[in-house]
Amino acid sequence: MRRLVAAAVVASAAALAPHTHSRMQRAHVKEHAQPLMRRALGTAAVALALIMPSTAQAKELTDAQRFAAEAWRATDKLYYERTFGGADWFRARSDLLQQATDPESARGAVDSLLRKLGDPYTRYIDREKYDTLIASTLGDAAVVAGAGVQVIDGDNGKVVVVDVEPGAPADKAGLRAGDEIQQVGATTVKDAASTAQKLRGEEGSLVKVAYVRDGKDSTADISRAVVPLSTVRRDQSTIRIKAFQLDTATKVKESVEKVSGPLILDLRGNPGGSLEGGVETARLFLPKGAKITTVTAANGQPFAYDAVEDGAFSGRKLTVLVNKQTASAAEVLTAALQDNKAASVVGADPRTYGKGVIQTVQPLGDPPGAEGAVAVTVARYATPSGGDLNGKGVAPDRVVACGVAERASSCAGR
Repeated sequence: MRRLVAAAVVASAAALAPHTHSRMQRAHVKEHAQPLMRRALGTAAVALALIMPSTAQAKELTDAQRFAAEAWRATDKLYYERTFGGADWFRARSDLLQQATDPESARGAVDSLLRKLGDPYTRYIDREKYDTLIASTLGDAAVVAGAGVQVIDGDNGKVVVVDVEPGAPADKAGLRAGDEIQQVGATTVKDAASTAQKLRGEEGSLVKVAYVRDGKDSTADISRAVVPLSTVRRDQSTIRIKAFQLDTATKVKESVEKVSGPLILDLRGNPGGSLEGGVETARLFLPKGAKITTVTAANGQPFAYDAVEDGAFSGRKLTVLVNKQTASAAEVLTAALQDNKAASVVGADPRTYGKGVIQTVQPLGDPPGAEGAVAVTVARYATPSGGDLNGKGVAPDRVVACGVAERASSCAGR
């Protein structure tokens, strides 16, 4: 390595000297080039010392510091906004290592660093949440011990049940869509994410849930069980997609094949999930060549997703039902169908959520995921017409009054 750098610096120094063929000029060049080469070599040595810590220095990192450094490297490599929110990114690494005095402080320092980027989607994920996230992305392989309900953040800080898995513990205990959860165990709920987390637990364990239905307080004793995560469900001519996984398009196709006539895709409360799942679902309903979305990553080069062939249900009369919780991949699907005039979009709210950026999840530790992960925004996507979804969402073709517990067919027909 040293020989290579020295050779490169010598070559660079020589290149600075003027081209000449006379002996006198060569002597003059030699006289002035030697000090230049010595300075260049000295500069290279300093640079190497700054960017290449010795083996002894690397070994001095504690486990907590190694975790923090790994999180920084993953973000440095993947983050799409290369100014890092205006932060002195390399100084941030030095500060991070100083703050990582133990595992807890290291996790807190990483979380704090990522928050300073000003991107709510780039964040640290602890191991428990990482395991749950991986489970929710694997399609048929996804199972979790819990109650079998889907909850969202409703108005005025309420946590609302939007779906109950048939036959799941919550279903057996009497919970229904539209119920407002007040407490899980002895803990008053704060938001949908923490509520879902508290509903999970060891298989067979009991948890008491306090909720409100039609203004009346009630409780349910739920025995947690391993519940397969059903993300696609058919109710007559309505196909409900609760989230997008890698196999969502296959499940949607199987459901649509059982329906004749007009269709409704119910995307209310769908937080997104796998972008590929949303793109493949869009392809089912679009003609060959139709634009679906354009993704732009850190290198600035756009990548277009199109329909590669006529979709199996291209031309089918289709209504898409959305609300303000419809987000991410669900918005990509909605915008693709709307811009290509393949569906009428009906909304319970004036706009969808407005999440137009893509994250990748980088596991940390050995084995991967042992110390959680970092979710890093790697790209942003646009609608077929070039619109920006992020912070804006999709405006429905028409807005109707539609509660989260109402049947999609009733709302779409208004």
